[in-house]
Amino acid sequence: MPSRLWVKLTLAFVFVALVGVILVAILANRATSVAFQRYLRTDESDQILSLAEDLSSFYSQQQTWNGANNVLRRSGIGPETGSGGYFLRVTDTNGELVAARGGQGRAINEFDLELPILVNGQHVGTLMATQAGQGGRAGEQYLASVNQAIIWSGIAAIIIALLLGIVLAQHLTQPLRQLTTATRAVAAGDLSQQVAVTSKDELGELARDFNQMARTLESSEAQRQQLLADTAHDLRTPISVIRSHLEAMLDGVFPATPENLATVHEETLHLSRLVDDVRTLSLAETGQLPLNITSVDLADLLQQVVAAFLPLAETDGIQLNTLLSDTDPVMADAARLHQVLANLIANAIRYAPQGDQDPPTINVILRDQLDSAQIIIQDNGPGLTDEQQQHVFDRFWRSDAARSRNQGGSGLGLTIAQSIIEAHGGSIAVASQAGSGTEFIVSLPQKASG
Repeated sequence: MPSRLWVKLTLAFVFVALVGVILVAILANRATSVAFQRYLRTDESDQILSLAEDLSSFYSQQQTWNGANNVLRRSGIGPETGSGGYFLRVTDTNGELVAARGGQGRAINEFDLELPILVNGQHVGTLMATQAGQGGRAGEQYLASVNQAIIWSGIAAIIIALLLGIVLAQHLTQPLRQLTTATRAVAAGDLSQQVAVTSKDELGELARDFNQMARTLESSEAQRQQLLADTAHDLRTPISVIRSHLEAMLDGVFPATPENLATVHEETLHLSRLVDDVRTLSLAETGQLPLNITSVDLADLLQQVVAAFLPLAETDGIQLNTLLSDTDPVMADAARLHQVLANLIANAIRYAPQGDQDPPTINVILRDQLDSAQIIIQDNGPGLTDEQQQHVFDRFWRSDAARSRNQGGSGLGLTIAQSIIEAHGGSIAVASQAGSGTEFIVSLPQKASG
């Protein structure tokens, strides 16, 4: 049993060719035999009609049937010629046998042809003929030559099918062999594998899908490694602070005062928030983030979030404005949306004072947009460059890493916000221009399902 695909394809080509050749041979042989027999019968029937005219002329001249056997012998259509021929009988008007050729001593009950012999319109006798065989040596030789030609043609067709089958099978299976090699390399950990796309058919589509899969796996692996590195980096700082303070207290360098313990406690809280953020991001990206879907009035939710940040905004001299239109409720998890909006407003409060415009201003806007509700968090801070906008939703990305870390940011807030909004069937985007502020646009379907 062949195990290679190209061998199976080649055998399939040969099998199809063999079946076709056999069918053509059978049909061609049958059609040729029938047509040849019909031709022989037609030809000999014409000869018998001519013989009847010769017998009529003979009787007209002789006025007797004596010597009619000579006419039969000269006709050349008797069985002795080797062409199959006919058994011939001639009878007079009384039905008496007057001449015969072939089949002497044989009783012939039925004749294939019975032709009247007429002289000047007078019936003088009857010519009777019956086929002596199914063709003859010449016919057999002709049919044998036809069959031989069919056999040799069939052998040639099978050989050509075999050669073409090998070529085509090798050509068709070459992309599969490349895919097999690349797949084994990917399974061994080499995610940079790409295969050549040589066609636009299903094999070409398979190659393109494989290349896309390999690129996705490579990107995911790079992100996973970067996530591990960034997580380890961000965990190292609070752990180092906690460890150094505790060791200093144990060695008596730092007294165990409420102030020193508060520092350790703050770092512990920061570490706990980072772990929670990583866990939330992991659940969101795997589609396992639990959502408590209810009907949410976005205007009420935004007023709650803005009210929570008003004291901080006033302390920093930031104008926090709201422009809330009436929108239909959305089906969403209110707590998760609160988390997203709080993160966006907190970022705006952090960056608004760094802009050149005075006073620092943040606008929170709610409006209808076709079949979705759109929330815009807009500030007049320093804005983001095009390159920064491309990375703003990346894990652990910070526009100012040192400042953000010192203020407790994990660099996961916007990544988590994007995952939560997408889990609701919505989208989040950023629009900014360096020196002109930044706005984040959140779109939520007003008929979202849980």
